[in-house]
Amino acid sequence: MIVETLVLLIILFLTVRWFLRGLKVRYYGNKHVFITGCDTGFGNLLAKRLDTLGFRVYAGCLTAKGMDDLKATCSKYLTTVEIDVSKETSIQKARHDVERKLPKGKGLWAIVNNAGVPGSIGPIEWLPASEFRRTIEINLFGVIFVTKEFLPLVRREKSGRIVNMSSICGRLAVATGPYVASEFGVEGFSDQLRYELYRSGISVHIIEPGYFRTGIVDEEAIRTDLHATFEQAPREVQKYYGEIYRDETVEKNSKLLTTIMSPKINKVVEAYEHAVTSRFPKTRYVIGWDAQIPFRILWNLPEWMTGFIVSRTMSTPEGAKI
Repeated sequence: MIVETLVLLIILFLTVRWFLRGLKVRYYGNKHVFITGCDTGFGNLLAKRLDTLGFRVYAGCLTAKGMDDLKATCSKYLTTVEIDVSKETSIQKARHDVERKLPKGKGLWAIVNNAGVPGSIGPIEWLPASEFRRTIEINLFGVIFVTKEFLPLVRREKSGRIVNMSSICGRLAVATGPYVASEFGVEGFSDQLRYELYRSGISVHIIEPGYFRTGIVDEEAIRTDLHATFEQAPREVQKYYGEIYRDETVEKNSKLLTTIMSPKINKVVEAYEHAVTSRFPKTRYVIGWDAQIPFRILWNLPEWMTGFIVSRTMSTPEGAKI
């Protein structure tokens, strides 16, 4: 009897949750959304999707070409905004541009921090400090400073949301050092911000995709990048790892990406859309079969076991074989 009651309660809970998450906010035409990283990829597709739904979209682009291409394929209600999220002066200018174009008394319904880079590929010892700074400035500081600058515009609406692009690599270190560091930072920043804004009516949500076949993850670029980072590493480091390690790492990365990368990038755009349009959005959106199954298992295992399994996918440096 107790087991049956528990099963019924679980079914009831899941049914109610499914129903609530299906409820949408209303009056899209009165809602203004700012998105970064709209030149290409997920941000570009999301800007087009929300524009089609009737939202008033402010699409942040890094390049003039990105702005022109997006304007050519969207309605007159979409506004492009030039922004480089690695530069605070550019972020401030973008905020002023958006605020000037908002109707009097209106604020933003949502900020979507989508802009990001994968960072250079290779072991941490191969990478210069400048590469860590570059990746973290865009992926983490960009999220922090865009949010800080635009948050007053969301508060003006007295409700709304902030949606931050992270990665499964913000939960599990299965990428390159600078990228993993930046994504773990996005996770922590987003959680802290959520707690601070809890009583304000503004919610904070995280998108956590696995590996998808987009411009940010390109097999040939990874191959070239690995060779380049190896060549610019100190001679002592090159000698310790060796060319065999470099070549094996190239092959393993190529095979792994070929196996797990999904072409269904619409899944990420759909998660973004739900985070913006749902009355009761999820706190975290874990997207992709790799994120949902193997990576989810790995981050829930004891740490010693996860470390053992992940390290088995890596080659052994020549210096460690002595």
